[in-house]
Amino acid sequence: MPTHQPVAIPYCRPHRARPTLRAGLLALGFLFPLLPLPAAAQAFGGAVLVAGGRVLVGEAAHEREPGTVRVYGPDAGGWTEVALLQGPGASVRDGFGRSLAHADGFLFVGAGAGHVHVYGLADVGGAETAPVQTLTLPGLVGFGDVLAFSGTGVMALTAMDGELALVEFREGADGRWEHAGTLGLGREGRPAGQRFTVGDNLVAIRNPGAGTVEVFERGNGNGDWASPVVLGRPGEDGEASAMFGVAIASSGDEILVGEAAMTRGGRGGRTVTATVHRFAKVDGAWKAIGTLALPGLDDEAVPGLFLAVHGGTLLAGAGEKIFTYVRGDGDWTLAETYPPADDGDDSPRLLSPRTVALGDGLAALGDPAADFGMGAVAVLSREPGGWAHAALLVADHAPLPAISGGEISCEEGVAAGYDCDHVDLLSFLPREELGAGRGARLNDVWGWTDTVTGREYGLVGRMDGTAFVDVTDPHNPRYLGNLPRTEGSRANTWRDIKVFKDHAFVVADGAGAHGMQVFDLTRLRDVTEPREFEATALYADIGSVHNVAINEETGYAYLVGSSSGGETCGGGSHIVDINDPLDPVFAGCFAHPNTGRRNTGNSHDTQCVIYHGPDEDYRGREICLNSNETALSVADVTDKENPVAIASADYPNIAYAHQGWLTEDHRYFYSNDELDELQGRVEATRTLIWDLEDLDDPVLLREYFSPTRVTDHNLYVRGDRLYMSNNRAGLRVLDISDPENPVELGHFDTTPWSADESGFDGTWSVYPYFESGTILLSSRREGLFLVRPRARRLIP
Repeated sequence: MPTHQPVAIPYCRPHRARPTLRAGLLALGFLFPLLPLPAAAQAFGGAVLVAGGRVLVGEAAHEREPGTVRVYGPDAGGWTEVALLQGPGASVRDGFGRSLAHADGFLFVGAGAGHVHVYGLADVGGAETAPVQTLTLPGLVGFGDVLAFSGTGVMALTAMDGELALVEFREGADGRWEHAGTLGLGREGRPAGQRFTVGDNLVAIRNPGAGTVEVFERGNGNGDWASPVVLGRPGEDGEASAMFGVAIASSGDEILVGEAAMTRGGRGGRTVTATVHRFAKVDGAWKAIGTLALPGLDDEAVPGLFLAVHGGTLLAGAGEKIFTYVRGDGDWTLAETYPPADDGDDSPRLLSPRTVALGDGLAALGDPAADFGMGAVAVLSREPGGWAHAALLVADHAPLPAISGGEISCEEGVAAGYDCDHVDLLSFLPREELGAGRGARLNDVWGWTDTVTGREYGLVGRMDGTAFVDVTDPHNPRYLGNLPRTEGSRANTWRDIKVFKDHAFVVADGAGAHGMQVFDLTRLRDVTEPREFEATALYADIGSVHNVAINEETGYAYLVGSSSGGETCGGGSHIVDINDPLDPVFAGCFAHPNTGRRNTGNSHDTQCVIYHGPDEDYRGREICLNSNETALSVADVTDKENPVAIASADYPNIAYAHQGWLTEDHRYFYSNDELDELQGRVEATRTLIWDLEDLDDPVLLREYFSPTRVTDHNLYVRGDRLYMSNNRAGLRVLDISDPENPVELGHFDTTPWSADESGFDGTWSVYPYFESGTILLSSRREGLFLVRPRARRLIP
């Protein structure tokens, strides 16, 4: 297993990938639903805690290592890791560290499988720190996901028989913690993403479906909880707000409820406001007693709102701004803003926190989505002049080792530790050696063969750009350099690359004003040392694009799934003439009516060809096979100004029509559905086999099921082979010499350590078109694999 290398580094502004919703410790932030989001890969910073002058950080979900809680303390040079906790019987993805709380000298760590481990706080940091007790209750879902400490005990938000509940534990006379009762909340749900706060004999919890906060009370720490009092958004109309309660905290006799709002303006601008509503008991009834407005927010992306209270200090924040309020004489006074309004750019900037912890003189702000999901925690210390930046904590792990120097045969189902069958490993480059920024994952891969030299190159998409790799010697691939994303665009999950006339065409989705980059690949011929490149040209009549397909016979590119400016064509095909690669020209739109999730003809992917299949009506015509989310779309795009919808076809148990490829005789079309496995619509990984003998009436002949249950991603046909990149099942190679009855010939798994078949990790795509027979596999968190299936045909 790789070893971890935790470090505390001086602050440098990290890449801020869009945050994800994460359950927190004391206060939780709200995420505006603006863009698709990357996952928090490690969950470092998904839970934070300040205790005894130290900062504790949970890292619950590393791909290859068990969950951990890292303990940091100050030293002369800054902050360093002073201890590391792992749960009993630690195992990969055991969930240890998903939540943290402390009380009365004890540390509580939530873990997977419904466990909460209890440690003596003073013992943390010893050579053999072990839990003094493990709390568990059978039949609870998500027990330990969310923890908080009240004045009487520790409370865990959980689900029981499908309904949300709060389970309380108290310390007994013998020093052991015991189940002291369960508070049913009377509504369905799961713990993740809930906002709640606890006080002495008080619980306030958000009801997101109603846009309200429910307050439960009981007398003297004993007896039953009273029926909840419902707090709504104050105002003349009392109108419910889905953003009311996006953060909750309690302070003595007050409940503080955060509300965020966003108003869109012209030209894509927006105004963000955030308010903290104060509630207290007046004459025995809970009433609104005032508000605290967070001043100075602007139209920058403000992804969250958080609240944290310690003693008489309140931290209220949104995005990178923190407001400190001090309570005196029953009221709150704004004491300072961090960073100060008049400091220009001198103060180190913060993250976009999802989790916040506040203690004596310290604040910890965790963003598990920072650096593309690697996570980071900002530590602030309270100085005489106000808050000062103390450290940015990150936990870096050693990358997978590169593999080069010679072929590693698949023997007894393994090649260099990777599961395989009749597919040999030629070499491997980890993503860290492909120009990736910290945490940036790979996505698409394509290839280019130099028409002059015959050398072969891999074009590897990343969340932050495109890597170029010379793979002519497949045993010793050589990284040549990086094409960054278009200036002003956002780093993003999706990038797609195709090649025409010795030029690469690169698009990105969820990236804002990215456009289509054009790169002259002949510039790679003389590269001896890795370098940074610039695009040779930029087609800017479009913003974000999910995929690009090129018909090399006609010189037209089809940009699908378009958004963020320009002519988006309803998300269908934005057609571009690229016969002069450095001067792309818009040629037309096609969007198949009544397809796509919004009925606008949105295409996720497409393949366009000069058709030479069995349907004589369309031979010689330019035909596109579009995977349109809700249907397979067939279109005649010969006349770019007047494309024609030929047919659309759905299929049983459709969830998301994702991508597909024609057989070389254009008779059959193999396609996949990205979500049918995840939604439980099918029992195993499914590939759809279409008969296109009559393009006006596509017929689903049969469904092929792989021996796995993972969701599938991209597939390509070459000759009588079908190459499928099936996420956590890696590469699957099928013999389709009998097109209607595929047979698996071999596989190669790039994530053999993962038993989870439900996620979107592992292989993104496969490129099988080099004359050398080298196959390229892009694996998201791992890197670029070069493999070669063995020549093998099953003989009945």
